[in-house]
Amino acid sequence: MKKQKRILAGVTAAAILCCGGICSDLPWSALRSETVSAAVVTNDFERNYDGWIGSDFDVMLNACAEGAYGEGRGMVVTGRDAVSDGATSDKSFYLSGGVKYDYSVKVSAAADQIFRLLLTYQEGENGASVTVELDVKSVSADCWETLSASYRAPKNACNMQVSIVTDSTDDFCFDAFSVTTEMKENNTVSAAAYEKGLKDAFAGYFKVGNILNSGTVRNGTITDSMLKDYNSIECENEMKPDGTMVQSQSSGTNVAATINGAAAIMDFCVQNNLGLRGHVLVWHSQTPSWFFRQNFDNNGAFVDKSTMDARMESYIKNLFGLIKNQYPDLNLYAYDVVNEAVSDDANRTANYGGAREPGDAKITSGTSAWVSVYGDNSFIEKAFRYARQYAPEGCALYYNDYNEYWDHKRDCIYNMCKDLYSKGLLDGIGMQSHINANYEGFSGMTAYKAALQKYASIGCEIQITELDISIENGTYTLQQQADKYKAVFQAAMDINTGNYPGKVTAVCMWGPNDANTWISTENAPLLYDTNHQPKPAYTTLMDMIPESQWGNGSLVIEPDANGWFYHSTYEGDLDEWQGRGDATVMTSGRTAYDGSEAMLVQNRSEAWHGAYRVLNTAAFKPGEEFSFSANVSYFDGPATDTFYMKLEYTDANGDAQYSSIAEGTCVQGEWLQLANTNYRIPADARNPRIYIETASTTNNFYVDEAIGAVAGTVIPGAGAQKLIIGDVNADGSITAADLSLAKRGYKNGFASSIAKLAADVDQSGVVDTADLELMAQFITCQIDEFPVAERVVDVAAMEKIFSSVSLAESWKKLGENNALYTQRFGADPGFMVYNDRLYVFMTNDAFEYDSNGNMKENSYDVQEINCISSADLVNWTDHGAIPVAGSNGAAKWAFASWAPDACWKNINGKDKFFLYFCNSAGGIGVLTADSPIGPWTDPIGKALVTKQTANCGDVEWLFDPAVFVDDDGSGYLYFGGGIPSGQQADPGTARAVKLGADMTSLDGTPVRMNPPYLFEDSSMLKIGNTYYYSYCTNFQVPAGQAFGGGEICYMTSNNPLGPFTFGGRMFKNPASFGLDKGGNNHHSLVEFKGNYYLLYHARAIENRMGISLNYRSPHIDSASVSNGAITVTGTMNGVSQLETLNPYNKVQAETIYRQAGINVKGVGDTVITDVQAGDWIGVSDAAFTKGASSLTVRVASKNGAAIKVCSGNENGTVIGYVDVAATGGSFTEITVPVNNVTGTQDIYFVFSNELELDWWQFS
Repeated sequence: MKKQKRILAGVTAAAILCCGGICSDLPWSALRSETVSAAVVTNDFERNYDGWIGSDFDVMLNACAEGAYGEGRGMVVTGRDAVSDGATSDKSFYLSGGVKYDYSVKVSAAADQIFRLLLTYQEGENGASVTVELDVKSVSADCWETLSASYRAPKNACNMQVSIVTDSTDDFCFDAFSVTTEMKENNTVSAAAYEKGLKDAFAGYFKVGNILNSGTVRNGTITDSMLKDYNSIECENEMKPDGTMVQSQSSGTNVAATINGAAAIMDFCVQNNLGLRGHVLVWHSQTPSWFFRQNFDNNGAFVDKSTMDARMESYIKNLFGLIKNQYPDLNLYAYDVVNEAVSDDANRTANYGGAREPGDAKITSGTSAWVSVYGDNSFIEKAFRYARQYAPEGCALYYNDYNEYWDHKRDCIYNMCKDLYSKGLLDGIGMQSHINANYEGFSGMTAYKAALQKYASIGCEIQITELDISIENGTYTLQQQADKYKAVFQAAMDINTGNYPGKVTAVCMWGPNDANTWISTENAPLLYDTNHQPKPAYTTLMDMIPESQWGNGSLVIEPDANGWFYHSTYEGDLDEWQGRGDATVMTSGRTAYDGSEAMLVQNRSEAWHGAYRVLNTAAFKPGEEFSFSANVSYFDGPATDTFYMKLEYTDANGDAQYSSIAEGTCVQGEWLQLANTNYRIPADARNPRIYIETASTTNNFYVDEAIGAVAGTVIPGAGAQKLIIGDVNADGSITAADLSLAKRGYKNGFASSIAKLAADVDQSGVVDTADLELMAQFITCQIDEFPVAERVVDVAAMEKIFSSVSLAESWKKLGENNALYTQRFGADPGFMVYNDRLYVFMTNDAFEYDSNGNMKENSYDVQEINCISSADLVNWTDHGAIPVAGSNGAAKWAFASWAPDACWKNINGKDKFFLYFCNSAGGIGVLTADSPIGPWTDPIGKALVTKQTANCGDVEWLFDPAVFVDDDGSGYLYFGGGIPSGQQADPGTARAVKLGADMTSLDGTPVRMNPPYLFEDSSMLKIGNTYYYSYCTNFQVPAGQAFGGGEICYMTSNNPLGPFTFGGRMFKNPASFGLDKGGNNHHSLVEFKGNYYLLYHARAIENRMGISLNYRSPHIDSASVSNGAITVTGTMNGVSQLETLNPYNKVQAETIYRQAGINVKGVGDTVITDVQAGDWIGVSDAAFTKGASSLTVRVASKNGAAIKVCSGNENGTVIGYVDVAATGGSFTEITVPVNNVTGTQDIYFVFSNELELDWWQFS
């Protein structure tokens, strides 16, 4: 493959600039006399409406096949009441006065029509409006004709708008609208240098935005500035309710919507790859009075709540529907759902939930018709629920307000938004930030930064949405204003680099310049002055970050003719690749896959220290698929090495994430291609970087021909390497030809590293006569597999190594069977029994730390579910942490995964597995798999149960699912919790529902259950013919009851949906058994191998660690069932082992009774990792019925290690050692002799150094 250097097409760049209406500013060179036609506007309506609207609210445009000239889509125009009604589009951004343009459009109608193509422009900024008839033509029925004209408007013409009408009011169609102009063709077209602005300076931190309105979007100076400085746009007024509600088309509870006023701005954003913030859906101000009143009459009485609910839902649904239909390519990345609902009155925030005074803002400023209808602010949650239901994918939902830093108002906003966020309804808080230039005072930086920190602590996003800083008619200087702007930006940056990484996602100004501000011009609150010249505030912001650290906020990147966005050849140029961690990179001529040089990655102190390249999201758009390839090789280290190509990015929660693109095993001295033709970048990825690393070695390596391309592109490369032991010639089979090559290599040396590895059939590390003899035996069918050479162990050397190893201490004492495991925490245990194994699924509690590195209380910010399983209830196999929620999870719509439960069911002859979880307290989700350990996928792409589910709207906490499959195969789901005010004795927040046959849908309406003193935590088990529903009681149980708070009680019924009769207490709080110091109680009642057990969590392990921060571990104890009553006693001893472990099978190393210091890696089939000197694992009651002579382990170690194998305990009798040579992190199988061991023994593996262990097996 020939090297192809990347060439930027100047013609493409020039075309982009022409679309901005500034072709006259292009510096042309080497001009020819020949002219070419350049497209200025091309509207085909295949994706978007391209700024076209009806000329009146009643005129409707619909892009569809019926309106197409040929295939695809065209525009149908209906609802015309006058001949002047038609289709119109503001093209001011594209067209300039004084330039001759050629206009063309295809038109058709069902009846004979006279069509007219019109151009309207304004003579100067304050001049008269002029309409020019570009073309008129009679068109026969059902025929397509072309309206076309060449026209040059005067040089001072601006605000240019194109319209299409007919001489009747009939419907008509149009398609293929275009505007072209002639320009000189040149040999080397070059565009003006790309000018950097605020969006680029702060590209590594957040979007920078501003507003446009129907006037400023026509102003070339302002739109040019927008393209330079901003990558986010907001409509000043055009998307507010009084700009989007249509009274004449509304009836009943259906509220008609329009986005005509915002069409030109939406088109501007789509054409220029700019994000759009929507503003606003629900607001007391700038919402027409008729919306709240009977018969849609401004003077009518207020409607009731149910009518208002329906109208609000209708409006939100219709508005979002229009956006999704007309501008599917619009990056509507955020929307203010509710604006300014919290009062400035401290009395209102203290006593009325912050609700404004009731009234009508159109009559009495500041009052709220929303409160007049609802009586309070309960409409806010409903608005967010409707918005969540109908918003386009990827649109974050915001609450937006002013004076948001005022302490009492701030706290009210915080409490409200924290609740909405916990329910999965709100994504972020908008801080309007209309402040003055006084560094302190009411809107000073102390109060402002305190508000930022408080809102960020919720965990949601923050956007500064309407920033302007007034000098208050000269009270403050422009330098004070500049200092304040800098302080605000710095505060936002500090949030993103401090305790809440990435939480501030945008900082947006409220006005392009001081001549276009909502407050008086003399207050000069913006970055540009009235002549649109940058002020000290602007230059101060641009100077905040060194230019070397700027990014690229908006450059549109097109692939080359091969479909490649970048092609890194390393021929004297690193092409933006950098060292990661301590690694350094340079071009090197020692080797190359193609050409004469490759990139050398060296000075690596950790495996992850490799090489990376920043991906420009203008080309590599999150949520879309791309093709990536790179070739890697190395010379030093182990015979094989594992390489990874991955993506590092920041997710929606501000957390660093690492996603695998490709991986492969490389043979020393050979080239390996890492490639994935259809890798999807996570939709919430920010700051993406592609990087290459090794699995565990730190050797130097080389990279060549790294390419990023359009999805599906097959990129030439070295391909994958496949090593087959014995296949020396790599033809896929082992024959006499391989033996011949092996003999030749043994005598004279091998042609390649991969051939030598293949010839070492006993994997002893050398090719010798034993390998040649084994190959001959294999070829003549004397053996059917190659034995692995048993290694001679230097016992004295091993004893010396371990004489200096101090054993790590376990949190689980010898003889204790609780907690079930200690390498991680695990809470809220749910279960599934399958093939005589008990699978336990748990919330993945994990230590959390503050910015000072101090451990903090569990915040339950959990997106993973732990899975373990056992056949004997003592030795537990750790299947890892299942990624469930967030961008790396199967259910990307969810932000949390708590309190799982699982089941299986045979569907259409195949066993299917189902994992239910809750998205915090905001809904129930379900995942499916073909195995009890995954991989898990989301079958429905949304929550199974939400507050919108029938009879679930009043469930306080929509969480804690329990699933049950009855004898007839019917599935049932139980969930809910929480205590409505004053309903401690009978909360009524539990629900039960039958599941559909597919287990991923509901078969009926959830029924209300009434467990006395319910708190949370559902479980269901059938014993005989009786259904036992159990739950955790709340902490407000009065004295005199037969049970207390935080205890497990049960109810019984002869029907899985009830009614249920209270049975009594099953299990006291773990604190009463001395297991911890108290807290919530969460359980599952289990039947396993003919006995009953209770799974529950307790905090005994964290107590032994000397902390009390709500980190929970799973326990199991026997349940006594007698005469229908169930009782359980909590213990640390747990339950007896049900059966012995077979050491002659391959035992996964992650199958553990006790351990110290280790962790596990992977999901499903895992390995133990994070091993340090003195760490160990052990299993209970291995039955050596045939004795033992050897042990085989599958192990990997970067630098080499040793394993001591003991019986009894970690200090027990030594039965053997394993000497692990350095493998560079690659796994290998090692067989060693062991002392004979008989009977039933606990077996322990003690480690001397870093390693990873996959499995072990005695013979």
